[in-house]
Order: sequence, then structure tokens, then C-alpha cells
Amino acid sequence: MQAGKLGLVTEGWIEDVAGAAYRSAKEDYVDGGMEEIVRMLSVDESSQATLSTIGDVDVYEGAAIWDEKREPEQWFDAGATINKKQVETRVRAGTRWAAVPAENGHDGFAMTATSAGTFAFDQLASHQTVCQIEPAYLDLRSWLEDKRDRLDVWEIGRDQPAGQTTMSWSGREAMTDSQIDEAIDRHAVLTLDVDYDDEYRRVSLAQSGWVEVFEPDMETAEFLEFVSEEVLPYAFVAESDDEAVDNIVHERLDVGDVELTDEDQQTFDNLDTVHMADGGGDGE
Repeated sequence: MQAGKLGLVTEGWIEDVAGAAYRSAKEDYVDGGMEEIVRMLSVDESSQATLSTIGDVDVYEGAAIWDEKREPEQWFDAGATINKKQVETRVRAGTRWAAVPAENGHDGFAMTATSAGTFAFDQLASHQTVCQIEPAYLDLRSWLEDKRDRLDVWEIGRDQPAGQTTMSWSGREAMTDSQIDEAIDRHAVLTLDVDYDDEYRRVSLAQSGWVEVFEPDMETAEFLEFVSEEVLPYAFVAESDDEAVDNIVHERLDVGDVELTDEDQQTFDNLDTVHMADGGGDGE
């Protein structure tokens, strides 16, 4: 995984990711008959990794599936006319997910490979002692202000409360300082497309909590290290997109205050030390 939607712990902490594996089913009417509706969270093998912003933790991966009832339109001919109807049917959806448990004063965090997969946040949290995980938003305005000296900025999507979304882009050249200043002045930054100057890394971010590293190719543990170091301090929760924009523009959220209690933080600079460990089997 090297792209996904960020989930932020807002209550309690993530203590046992492997123990969150489970499968449940219920009988429900689908298309006039009783069918089994499945919800399932699986945990694959975990990668033992060292996240520099947290400390030595296990990085867990898995998959989540869920059944939904939908009523798609179906068109059919009825003699000389064409009619449509909606028939209830079951659709199974799924996603990959990853999570980091709490360690060294940090509550942990989670990600799903699709925005629709935030179902996994609820299921992961429900199998902890005390935990709530909510989809996160990102204060990209502050993120860009803090990191602009390290970046070539290629595209900015910006917005302001009750305003029209606009895009600023550079074409063949990276955006200039004045273009960046204009883009972030009294606006929330909705999307970013940037390259890092000091390392080979191309990144796309969205205020909606989406994080994607296009280049280079990354293992999941590497990607979560990037999210932990570069993105997580700018994450927050909001009730809606409009509230997120309003908070960023008018309240200038107090982001970046990730508390660490371990003074001996280690780095994640040698992937050769990463090894595989048993992440636990499926649970009922």
C-alpha cells in the first residue's frame, strides 16, 4: 500500500490490531429471498518495523469486505414502450487496510486503500478495549506553509468558505513563491501535487484525508512511516468538508502537536532490518 484514506484515533487507542480479525453474518431479505449478509475484517502477516515518530511498533495489514444492498436502475422493453424499475440487489465491496497500534505516548492510526473502505475503521475500533477511529481531514494550508522550502509545487486546488473551488497549476515549471502565496492566502488548500527537492518523492494529498505517494515504489511500512512523519501532525476531524474548510481558513487549527514520550526515538532508514512476523489468524 502506498495510497489511502487516513483514520485518526479520537478516543482511546489502538492496542491489538491482530485481535481485530473477525467475520460476522446476518440473514436479510435480498431480492425477495433470505440471504447471508457478510462483514469481515482479516489480518495478514504483519511487518515488524520501526517508525521514527512513534518507536518500535508492528505495522499490520489486512483486508475488509462488506455487503451492501443497492437498488440499481434496470431498463427493459414492455411491448412498444421502454420502462425502468429498481431491483434490490446485494453488492460486495472490499478494500485493503493498514494500522499502527499505540506506542510511546502515541494513540496509533489507520489507513484504508479506498475512501469507501472507512468501514474498516469502525470494525478495527470496535475490537479494542476503548477506541474510536474517524476519517481524518488534512490542513494542507499549514502543511504547505511549513514544507514549501523542500518542495516543487505543481498543482494546488484551493477553496474558501462559500467560495468557488479554483485550481492553480504551473504547466511545465514549478509554481513560483508568489503563485504559492496567492494560492494559500485566505484559502484552504484542497489538493496538492508536489515533488520533494531533497529526496526522490512525488506526492499527492487531499484535504479529504487522501495521501498518495506516486514515486518511488514503497512497501506499506515505508508508506506509513511517511504518513507518520510528514502527514499525521496535520490531521484533524470535522463533521463535513465545509466545516473543515471553515476551520482551516478562520480558526487556523492547532495541528502538529503530536506528543512523544520516548526520548530514544529510532529511525526507519534501513529497510533491510524489516522482517515478517505473525499478525494473527482470522477470528470469529
